[in-house]
Amino acid sequence: MTKDCYQIITDAGEFNHFVDWLPDLEEGEKFYGSLFARKKYCQDVPWIKSDKAQLKRFCATKENLALKISQLEVPVGCYQTRNGDGNAVPQEALAVYLTPNPRNLWKATLHGVGELVKMIQHENKTSNPHQELMSCIQRSKSRTIRVSFDIDTKDLGVLEQCRDACLDKCDVLETRGGYHIFVVPSDMKGTVAEKSWHRNIAVHADVTGDSMMPIPGCFQGGFTPMFID
Repeated sequence: MTKDCYQIITDAGEFNHFVDWLPDLEEGEKFYGSLFARKKYCQDVPWIKSDKAQLKRFCATKENLALKISQLEVPVGCYQTRNGDGNAVPQEALAVYLTPNPRNLWKATLHGVGELVKMIQHENKTSNPHQELMSCIQRSKSRTIRVSFDIDTKDLGVLEQCRDACLDKCDVLETRGGYHIFVVPSDMKGTVAEKSWHRNIAVHADVTGDSMMPIPGCFQGGFTPMFID
């Protein structure tokens, strides 16, 4: 992109490696992604009030994920705070996330119909049906491919304890503030850590389970998340 546009993909090689790492989708599945402006990445910008101000939401496949993200690289100033005061979101505030476990669109459809009916019943005429349905997609996990753990520290001792807990059968993503650790549950079956790995990693994590992850090779508050050995 030119210097006049927001930059999202910062390392194409790492991003392509991530796409290969993602599971192949089955019928009716998509990945759910979101672009945020984060207050903690730009403390000196007074008009960003929320730690996670959502700018864009999208669904993607492995094949079109690069296209979907490139469509976020719009001219600087196109992302503004919600109150419409004309204040642009700065580049350094951006971070893009994705669900590593697929979303089930049929499950989201059934859930979404119920949510839309509730809107009608309560005559909620100011609600946004598009946003309601996108939220239903986000919540509609299809399959658990990997369990994720968000470790909010760069302490290498903590990271080593987490690796030991799962017998080093994990993938580790270094993020701006720490690490995301991913474990395939079936890899732990029949091992000495089968009954303890989740508990022993979770004790170090702020968020566990089916959380979103910063996208490797993409901008995260001035940092580029990457998988490490």
